[in-house]
Amino acid sequence: MRFAIISIYPFPNGLAATNRIIAYSKGLIENGAKVDVFIPIPTYRYCSNKEEFCSNYGIFQEISYYYTIGRYSNKLKILRAFSILSGYRKIIGFISTCMMLYQKNKQQKFSCIIISSDLLLNIFIYSLFAKIIHSKSIFIFDEFPTPIRHGSKLKIPKWKEISYRIVLKHVNAYISISEKLKNYFNNLYPHKTHILPIIVDVSRFNLSLDIANEKANKYICYMGNMELSKDDVDNIIMAFSLIEKKYANLYLHLYGEPKYSTKKYLIDLVFSLKLQHKVIFMGKVASEEVPEILYKAHILVSSQPKTIRASGGFPTKLGEYMATGVPSLFTLVGENDRYVKDNVHLFFSEPNSPELYAEKLAFIMENYNYAKKIAENGKEFIKENFSQTVMGFKLIDFIKTI
Repeated sequence: MRFAIISIYPFPNGLAATNRIIAYSKGLIENGAKVDVFIPIPTYRYCSNKEEFCSNYGIFQEISYYYTIGRYSNKLKILRAFSILSGYRKIIGFISTCMMLYQKNKQQKFSCIIISSDLLLNIFIYSLFAKIIHSKSIFIFDEFPTPIRHGSKLKIPKWKEISYRIVLKHVNAYISISEKLKNYFNNLYPHKTHILPIIVDVSRFNLSLDIANEKANKYICYMGNMELSKDDVDNIIMAFSLIEKKYANLYLHLYGEPKYSTKKYLIDLVFSLKLQHKVIFMGKVASEEVPEILYKAHILVSSQPKTIRASGGFPTKLGEYMATGVPSLFTLVGENDRYVKDNVHLFFSEPNSPELYAEKLAFIMENYNYAKKIAENGKEFIKENFSQTVMGFKLIDFIKTI
């Protein structure tokens, strides 16, 4: 079997969405399939340093990938703005991607095109193109559509709802990250749906015990994009402020590259709590650095607020944190406890409460040997049930039925 994945996310280095694509791509490959990833838009800003430029195509861990109109956006701001506002970039991206798909399909037929984008035009064009080349198409989703996703709205506009109903009839099946999203999109247009909640490329986390136990300074680690509507980083900072005086050698490391206004807000919060020497903004790191950073942490943390958005999603970092065997603390929102259990595989706290979050952090600190046993249980649970190999096998089984 051969699969084409249409992605609008950076590749092969990115955050949660990229890691998820890599994980299920590797799972498909390990179960005998071939995978090509097509990115129809530039996902990197122009870089003047030629030594840092990466190719528009390549092979990453047996996954072939292609930036069909280039990896980098135009050097001139006015041309970048024109290409976006005029739709020129999208049009060229559609044409170039379809041409490349057609050529690759002639070499070896695609069994299925997986569309990893909820943009209406992307779903429409690539699902129709799948029909042209006599392939199947699957829409894969892990979030509510905008404006539910970004605006915390209760529903999408009527015109968009009607558009989705028209467009979704052309795909053959869905892959959803949660039951709630499965129900949501099936209410728009019903299709056979596969739930792919947690999937972890466990090979990323096969580090030696020496590295894992090398903890000169103890730090609590958050890693993500710091988008406050999705990750309640200020809740973590405020919770840390309630326990930090008790643990002189404990620090909070925040990894990610938030937008300017978010970072300013968080820095101001840190200074107001007089934590500037203990809360460290580490910035964005390369994907290959992530496993070692997570392994060296004393506790791994995430804090989603209780929102409509969180009710439908599922944090990719949950599986990745658990794969390290480091004690992990999450907030109990959405379907986070559907597959993993508090005090069995990891730890949960109630959302939107620094006080309760601080209590759980303190509990882990005071009962660290117990917390490590819980984390080891979680690591084995992920390896046995949600590795890329196990989930890739289930995914292929599903695709064979559509």
